[in-house]
Amino acid sequence: MAIPKPTTSYNTYNQYGGYAGMSTEKSQKEQKKAEAEAKAKAKLKEKMQKPLKTVVHPTRIIAYLVMLAIVIVVYDFLRNHFMMLSLYIVASAPVFDIITCFFLYKGIEVEIAAPEKDVSRFNVGYLNLKVKNSSFCISFDMNTKLDVESPFYGDKNGMIFSLPCRAHEEFEHRIPVRYSMNGIYRYSIDSVTIRDMLGFVSLKKNMTSSAEVNVFPEKTLRADFDMSDMNRGMTESEETMKKGHDFSDVTDVREYIPGDKLMSIHWKLSAKRDMLMVKDRVSMSDQQMVVMVDLAGTAEQVDEVLTLAYAITQRLVQDQTYVRLMWWSDSNFQFEERQIMNRDNLREAFAAIYYEKIYDDPYKTKEYMRNIRPELKAYANVCIVDGAAEMVVVEQD
Repeated sequence: MAIPKPTTSYNTYNQYGGYAGMSTEKSQKEQKKAEAEAKAKAKLKEKMQKPLKTVVHPTRIIAYLVMLAIVIVVYDFLRNHFMMLSLYIVASAPVFDIITCFFLYKGIEVEIAAPEKDVSRFNVGYLNLKVKNSSFCISFDMNTKLDVESPFYGDKNGMIFSLPCRAHEEFEHRIPVRYSMNGIYRYSIDSVTIRDMLGFVSLKKNMTSSAEVNVFPEKTLRADFDMSDMNRGMTESEETMKKGHDFSDVTDVREYIPGDKLMSIHWKLSAKRDMLMVKDRVSMSDQQMVVMVDLAGTAEQVDEVLTLAYAITQRLVQDQTYVRLMWWSDSNFQFEERQIMNRDNLREAFAAIYYEKIYDDPYKTKEYMRNIRPELKAYANVCIVDGAAEMVVVEQD
C-alpha cells in the first residue's frame, strides 16, 4: 500500500488572510483546468466510440459547384481552347470519381492479426493491421475503426486509424500495445470508411476480422510467503503426486503382482534382476495445495489478486507441489477448478478465468465454499485484505 508523501505549503494562515486567499484561488484554477481536461478526454473517447458510417460532405459538393460555375463564366468570357478543355475536365471529374470509388469499395480489405497470442503484463505486444487493395484506385482518406474489449473487466474502447490506400498494393501496419493489466483483450474491425478523391462522400464497408491476446502476470515475478501456513491448506482428501511419483513416496521394492500400476514398476531394478519389480508407496497428503482465487473487488484489485495467485501457484509448481486452482464462476453458478501440474496448466487455467466476470461481494465465495465444499478442511485464499492482495489460510469447521 503506497504511503502518501507529505506536502509542504508556503501559503500558511495569518490574520490578514493574504496567502490563504492566493492558495484558494490557485486551487480553483487547477480544479477548473483538471475539469476541462477531463471533459476533453471524455469528448475524445465518445468520438472514438462512435461507429463509422456512410456520410455525404455537402461543403465539398458546394465548393465543387462554385468552382464549376467559375470555370463556366471564365470560358464564356474568354472562349478559348484551354478553358474549354478545363471545363470538360472539371465537368467529367465527378463521373470518373464515382467510378474509381466504386472499384475501390469492392477491392479494399482490412484484417487485424495478433502474432503473439500470449503476452506478459507490462510488456509490449504488437498487432498487425493488414490493408489489401486489389483495385488500381486510391483514396486519400481511409479510416479504420479498431474496437478493443476486455470482457473480464467489462471495459470496451475504440480507436480510429487513418491509413493510406495505395493502388493495387498490400501493406501491413504494425501497432505496438503495452498491457498494464492481466486479462483477455479482443480486437475487432467491423467496418472501414473510404473517401473519394474529390471528398464528396465517405462510404462505409463492413468487415469481419478479429484477434485475441491473453495477458499473463510477469514471467520474472516471484512470490515470497510462509510455507508453514501454506501447508495447512493441504488435506487428506486432496492428495496428489510430486513429479515422478504417484500419490506417494517409495517405502519398499517388491515383485510385480497382477493389477499393479505400470508407472510403479522400477524399470532399472527389473532389468538387473530380469523380473518385474514394483515400488511400494505410502500416501503423501502434504503434496497438494488448494488455492482459491477471489474475483471480488474493483478491476485494479482483482488484477493484483490474479498477479499474486499466479506467482504463488507458479512457486508451488516449481517446488513440485501440485495445486488445485479454484474460483467461483458467477455465470455458471459453481466452483470451477483446474489441476495445475506445470506452467502450461497454469496458463490454461488463467485463460479460463479471463472469461469470467468480477463481482462485488467478497464474502460469498467463503460462504459458498462452506456450503458446497465442506470436505475441504482448509485452503489458501488469495483475496483483498485492507485494500491489498494477500494470501490467507481459511480453515473450515
